[in-house]
Amino acid sequence: MKRVVAFVVLALAVTAALAACGSNKESPAEAKQHLCASLDDFAASVVALQGVGLSSSEDELKSSLDDIQAAWDKVVGDAKDVKTANTDTIKSTYDDLKSAVQNRPTDKPVTEVVAGLQPKLTAFAEAWKQFAASVECKTS
Repeated sequence: MKRVVAFVVLALAVTAALAACGSNKESPAEAKQHLCASLDDFAASVVALQGVGLSSSEDELKSSLDDIQAAWDKVVGDAKDVKTANTDTIKSTYDDLKSAVQNRPTDKPVTEVVAGLQPKLTAFAEAWKQFAASVECKTS
C-alpha cells in the first residue's frame, strides 16, 4: 500500500513539474506582440540611420549599423515563434540595404552616403509595412 501511495505522489509531482515547464511558453498572441515590438524597434533603428547628419563620423555610422543588426536579430528570433511570419521579403530588402551600406564609398561625406541609400531605405520601408500587415501588427 505504501508503494502505491508513493507512486501516486511521485506521479503527481512529475505531472506538476511537467505542467510548470510548459507554462513558460508564450501564447501565439504574446509571440505576435513580441514580434511587432521588435519589428518597431528594427524600423526605428533604420530610421535612425537616416538621421546621420553632417557632423556624424564613421564611428557613429558604424554604431548605427550595429544597432540595426541587433534589432534585426531580435526580429528573426521573435519571428520563429509566429507561425504566420514569413521574413523572406523584408530579409531581402534588409540584405540589400546592408550590402549597400557595407559597400558604400568611404571617400564621400556620410550625408551623401545616406542620401544615396534612399532607394534601399524606401524599399525596406515598403517591405516593413507589408510584413507588419502580414502578421497583423498595428502600424502608423
